[in-house]
This record gives sequence, structure tokens and C-alpha cells, in this order.
Amino acid sequence: MAMQYDVKSFHASSSTLAYAARSRLKGVVVSPSTSTTFNSCVVDTLGALSGTYDIPGSTTCTVTIANHGLSNGDRVGLNFTSGTAVDDGYVVANVTTNTFTVTTASLTTSGNVTLYPNILVELDCSTGTSFYTLIPGEGILAQEGLFCLLPSTTVTMTIFYG
Repeated sequence: MAMQYDVKSFHASSSTLAYAARSRLKGVVVSPSTSTTFNSCVVDTLGALSGTYDIPGSTTCTVTIANHGLSNGDRVGLNFTSGTAVDDGYVVANVTTNTFTVTTASLTTSGNVTLYPNILVELDCSTGTSFYTLIPGEGILAQEGLFCLLPSTTVTMTIFYG
């Protein structure tokens, strides 16, 4: 296999769209600035759905998205676009046709959310040390685009794709 010369990079300091087309994720650098445990995700934008959420002063977040198609135990990326919930990867529970729940930090908040059903990679960190994760082979295919989910402004991410 010849070396690939068209690899690009994107740096994110908050949850954001990194690339809006079909591509392959080649690697990820996660750079936390504190020793708190964080989970960061890169998701495919294919199948993204918008809806609302409510966390009524507990650790249960109810997400409402019509005909979401999820099952109990699915792992999804959630980008909370309003309110104070934390963007992250979550395990889905209590599924109905139009709602599901996830476990969050104890909060009282509600707002809008975007669901990403296709997590490409999740990376956990618990020290203040940056690390690189190489994706072997040709990388992980994102059918529609790459979105970075960061749980805090104390974590940044650089992705490599091509």
C-alpha cells in the first residue's frame, strides 16, 4: 500500500462539525488540560436526528425524537445544542417509539439535542496528558461527515482524516 498524501487535520475546542463529506477517520489526538475523567467521541453525521430533551433535577435525561429507531443498549452520541447538558456518548434505555432515556450528571435543564447514531470512535482520558490514537489500515469510514463531541472546554481534539 502506498503512503497517503492527502490526509487533512481539524482541531476542535468544543463540539463541532469537522468535515461535511464522506471521509475516513485516520487518527485522533485528545488533549485534556485537567486530570478529570472525560469521554470524547467522533461520530458520523449520517442519520443525525434533532429533538428535545429534559433533565428534571435528576440523572435521567429523557430525549424526544420522533421515530428514532433505537433499541435499549444502543450507544449514541448526543450534542446538546441548548441548555447545560454535557455532549458525550451515552447508552440508550427505556426506549419507546418517540422517546428514550440516558443517564447523565444530576442537572435541571432542558433544550434541543442532536442525536448521532453512528459513533466511529470513543476515547476516554483521566489524566492531563495528551495522547494520540492511530486508526489502523485505511481508517474508519464516515459515510456523510465527521462531528467531534467534546464534553468540556477543558478537552480539545485534533482529528486526521482523508
